[in-house]
Order: sequence, then C-alpha cells, then structure tokens
Amino acid sequence: MRKKDKNSDGQDESLAVFAELTGSEHAMFTRLDQLPKQTRIYPQEDEALSFYYLHSGLVGLYHMLENGKVCLIRLFGPGDFFGYRSLFGYTFYHCSSRVQRTASVTRITPYQPRQFLHLYPRLNDFLFRRMARDLGEAEKRLAGMAYDKSQQRVMLSIHYLFRQWPGYEWTWREIAEYAGCETETAIRHGGELKLQGLLPDEFAG
Repeated sequence: MRKKDKNSDGQDESLAVFAELTGSEHAMFTRLDQLPKQTRIYPQEDEALSFYYLHSGLVGLYHMLENGKVCLIRLFGPGDFFGYRSLFGYTFYHCSSRVQRTASVTRITPYQPRQFLHLYPRLNDFLFRRMARDLGEAEKRLAGMAYDKSQQRVMLSIHYLFRQWPGYEWTWREIAEYAGCETETAIRHGGELKLQGLLPDEFAG
C-alpha cells in the first residue's frame, strides 16, 4: 500500500475530476477490473480513441525503439489519468501501456474528443498541469541519462522505484528499462552498489 505523501492531494483532486466526468453523456465509460500483471491496455502505434483513469494497481508506459529495445518511460499509480496526450493530440499512442501490478481502470472514450475538454474545463486544467509537470520530470530525467554514468542511473532508478512503489518486486529487467541500460549492466552495478551500502534497506537484490 502506498504511503500517504505529498502526492495525496493530487490524487484527491484527480478523484474529484473523475467523479465529475462519471455519467457524462459525452463519452462511453468502460470499467476494467482486476487486470492481471503483464496485461497490455493499449499497444504502441494504435489509433488513440480513449484515455484511462487508474483506480488501483500500477501501470507502466513502455516505448519500443526501432532496434527492438523496450524502455520503461513512466509509471502510473492510483488516481492517475493516462493515454490522454495521444488522444487529445489527435495522434496514435506513442507508447504501450502495460499492467505492472493487478490494476482496475476505467476506459473513457469521448464521442467528440475535440470538444470534450471544452465541456469539462476542470479536466482540461488538471491534465494541462499534469502534462507540464510530467514534461519537466521527463526533461530532467533525459538530462540525467545523457550525462550520468550507468551506475549512477541504476542507483537513482532503484531508489526512485522502491521509494515510490514500496512492496512491488521490481525485476532487474524493469530496473534496467527504467535506467536506460542493459539488464546485465543493471545487475552488475546493483551488486557493486549493494556491497557499498548505497541501496535501500528493502532492496533484496
């Protein structure tokens, strides 16, 4: 269970925003409960027709590069909306979404996406602020990946993942995908960092 932290207020706000949409005559709502781990909610390059609200669980956003390598771009927890950048950008999904921990979501399919945000200004404002925040975090992470050594990226990734989602058993592959390196590299650096006492206490390795 996630600890109550500075994101709790944002989760409360997102729940209020979702509640305002519930029952809207301008969209179709489909509840998808208890989706098991590894379930793909939507694939990369599919036409974006819906966006999603995550009630419980954990969902990862993955991007496949031209060389076939898969990168874990972002993680969504309870109270997060996802898929809206592609939908309201009138494009295809730029990443795939996949369940990391058993999840329950609601798929929201606006009948007229171009008008939907105008009908719900509170949703418009909320998603705009979230997108701005996510962009800032993505730019900071991209800068780190460009200049930090792989060992530093692995250490920072482990600390971030274990702090944000305690209790989830992260695999070396997932850590490597988030750190932007090969699985073998993450395993090697993880062993070295553990010997140096630089990893969280809950990290079993």
